[in-house]
Amino acid sequence: MRSDYKPNEVSVSQRVANIIFALFLLGYGAYGIWIADLIVPTGKRSSIHLHGFAVWTMYAAFICAAIVLLAEVIDHYDQRDNENNYRLFSNIFKYLGLGFLAVSLISALIKPV
Repeated sequence: MRSDYKPNEVSVSQRVANIIFALFLLGYGAYGIWIADLIVPTGKRSSIHLHGFAVWTMYAAFICAAIVLLAEVIDHYDQRDNENNYRLFSNIFKYLGLGFLAVSLISALIKPV
């Protein structure tokens, strides 16, 4: 370990917020799958209703987001000099989640005739 190494510190409020938001995403997505209708708010008075394949891919995006949020919390408790590994891990799941988000929204817009 480097002598000048200082592990990441994440405030308690940020850790709690990350955990709560990750649990909310997982719960909201699971509920959307259960009722086969996931409502994604898009603005003040508008939203998108996802059904079928779009619900599952959006839930995959939610899982990726939850993983990124929880990785920050886990990194706080990991005292080893491996922040680069956590950053790479988070980036992989961030872009994977954005891909799932795009696939979900595109599949919701393309309706079979």
